[in-house]
Amino acid sequence: MRRVLIVSPHAPSRELLRRILEAPDLAISVTGDADDAFASLTSRPPALVVVDVRRPDEDHPLFLGLLRKRHPTLPVIALVPGRLRVFDGRHERVLEAHGDTAESLHQMLVSLQQAMHELLAQDLLRLWRPPVGRA
Repeated sequence: MRRVLIVSPHAPSRELLRRILEAPDLAISVTGDADDAFASLTSRPPALVVVDVRRPDEDHPLFLGLLRKRHPTLPVIALVPGRLRVFDGRHERVLEAHGDTAESLHQMLVSLQQAMHELLAQDLLRLWRPPVGRA
């Protein structure tokens, strides 16, 4: 079973993200503490990390930088104000999610689900793809 780690300092956001991303074939772990997240990454690395950095007064942008430095190939989706930053382990792309309405929040969550499914599919392909040597 593949694991997804959700890191958010805000308890209602953690719960919403957990419920939105739940799937029968996934184990979802949630934390609001950066130290707990790094301990979890060290003990059992997840297939994907979702980080909510939409609140500017939190230290999670620093956490995101440390995460990318310590685990440079780990897929990460960062929820930042107005967009999703999707890093697949090699490349980053940005999905726009502007607005403060319920409709824009719904659109952002749908984009988050799609990005998560894409990254997890890529993770499975990496597992199934045989290693190819270079001559």
